[in-house]
Amino acid sequence: MKRLVNLLRGYGEWRVTGCFPERMLNLCAQNRVQFWRLQWEDELTFTFRTTLRDRKKVEKLAEKAMCEAKLIHRKGVSAAASGLAKRWGFLLGSALCVAAVSVLSGFLLVVEVEGNEQVPTAVILSELQRLGVRPGAYGPALEEKELANEALMALPQLSYMTINIYGTRAEVQVREAVKEPELLDEDTPADVVAGADGIILDLRADSGRAVRREGDIVAAGEVLIAGRMKLNGPEYGASDLGYLVVHAAGSVRARTWRTLEESVPLTGLKKEYTGAEQTLYSLQILWGEVNFFKNSSISYARYDKITNTRMLTVFGREMPLGLTTTTLREYTVTEAPLDVEAAEQRLRPVLERRLSELMDANEGSVLRRDTVMRMERDRLTVTLLAECEEEIGRTVELPGETGRELPGAAP
Repeated sequence: MKRLVNLLRGYGEWRVTGCFPERMLNLCAQNRVQFWRLQWEDELTFTFRTTLRDRKKVEKLAEKAMCEAKLIHRKGVSAAASGLAKRWGFLLGSALCVAAVSVLSGFLLVVEVEGNEQVPTAVILSELQRLGVRPGAYGPALEEKELANEALMALPQLSYMTINIYGTRAEVQVREAVKEPELLDEDTPADVVAGADGIILDLRADSGRAVRREGDIVAAGEVLIAGRMKLNGPEYGASDLGYLVVHAAGSVRARTWRTLEESVPLTGLKKEYTGAEQTLYSLQILWGEVNFFKNSSISYARYDKITNTRMLTVFGREMPLGLTTTTLREYTVTEAPLDVEAAEQRLRPVLERRLSELMDANEGSVLRRDTVMRMERDRLTVTLLAECEEEIGRTVELPGETGRELPGAAP
């Protein structure tokens, strides 16, 4: 414990030389100068330690004792502080570093979004950037609650958002809104008609009257479930009760045959690179961009632009500092005959994607497919024939109102 106290207040080690060094020790004791670690080197010389605050006393007492006292070491916190006081450049640099860290630690370096599944992170970050929550923004100046509320008003796909700032990192927690189910409009008359030609596999009428049944062949636009139903009176009665008009609804599954086509000309433009290239550099730092090619000009008439950005990553986190390299490759365009096989391979995925989107929209599936290719009038046409099972029922609204329609009223 004594050693720790001595280190905190600082101490010095002295070498005392004289004819009567014992007198020096007596004077220190009489004047209450605390000393320790006394070691004799010879009959005329010894070393000991005292506190740095007694330095002047030791020097005066050495003169009285006709001895030479030399301070050979200074140790402890106060000694280190007095040494640093002479190195003003070091102290100034340390102070500037502390001030820079204190100020820069308030600027955001990373903005993270958590909790989203359907809404893209880029959409949320774009809206937050518009509101000022972005790398380089000063965190303490941001009002987290107000900014979260403004972002929610601009993003109806979200039901909840909170922004928490931890030093240089902004954590954005979101919760996506639950889509409300569509309500059936029961006040508008409607029929269910066929959206495509096909053979009915299953027909279920939730409201209205089914005018077709399983196994029937129907054409696009033909009524399948009617919203206008005849009201029958008592058996053998002659009274006309009119019609009941409703919003027809139901499900109609059918087997359909889809034909999709895509075509391209048999001649096209061919791109050939000349070998000439130009590389441009820019520095991405915080919220800005520093270009190193402001005064350079691009002499190519046609060129491809290839951009590659490498961001600085520290401990798995991407920092707002990176280098962007943009390569410009010159090319010329010439007319050349089309590679038929390559063109067919390019059109097939387009047709498959169109068919997939159609089946997704109609809750259908493909039972069988076939592809036919033909060339006519300098064009290549690829046709996709698909046998499918899908929902073909489409709701078509009718004029008027729902309810009972009296006899003699116009349909």
